[in-house]
Amino acid sequence: MNAILRALCALILAAAGNGLPRNCVGCSFAGRDLHGVDLSGVAYVGADFARTDLRAANLREANLAGADFSDADLRGADFRGAKLAGVDLRGARIRGANFGGARLAGVDLRDVLSDAGDAEIRGLLGNCSGCQMRGAGIEGRDLSGVAIPGSDLRGARARGVRFAGADLQGVDFAGADLRNADLRNAKLCYDNDDWIGCADFRGADVHGANLRGALICRGHRESSPCDPVDAATLRSKSHSNLDGAML
Repeated sequence: MNAILRALCALILAAAGNGLPRNCVGCSFAGRDLHGVDLSGVAYVGADFARTDLRAANLREANLAGADFSDADLRGADFRGAKLAGVDLRGARIRGANFGGARLAGVDLRDVLSDAGDAEIRGLLGNCSGCQMRGAGIEGRDLSGVAIPGSDLRGARARGVRFAGADLQGVDFAGADLRNADLRNAKLCYDNDDWIGCADFRGADVHGANLRGALICRGHRESSPCDPVDAATLRSKSHSNLDGAML
């Protein structure tokens, strides 16, 4: 099937001549120079942009589900409103990129965050459910207000990180270094009537971390009502005694 898609993609790109198609499934642009190209509104599902130069490219409102941007140069690119479900961003350079309003789900962000500033990361993680950030180095970063429910931050190096007011429902922090982290007023737990779950802190170092004002929400939507969660519930459902944390 991959060979068929590649052959079909080659035909589509050939038919487009010097231009680029508006719709393409599984097309390969790997390693190409697309610096400043206008791809706003395109549907490039499963496209291969590995190692591609997309600096200052316009990808607003594009459907890029399943695309591979590993090791791509995305500096200054505009991804506002783009659909980025299942995208691979491993090793991509994103400094100056704008992800405002983009919808991310199941995106692989390993080896990405260290390249970007705090504001860029907050834009990237403004709506990032189930994203892969295992082992991320975010020490001292200000990520207040990000929304990363269900994301994987196992083993993250997050000492002193600011997650104040963030949506961290169901986040896996197992084995993470969260010493002196600021998680005040963060959404840490959810209540689905017959089940209560919280961010997983098993094996995490939370000495000095501030979890005061942590919230439990009735559902995962941004508009879901939330209330303060009691310390006993937080300890029980986070799989940690939270020793050394401020509750």
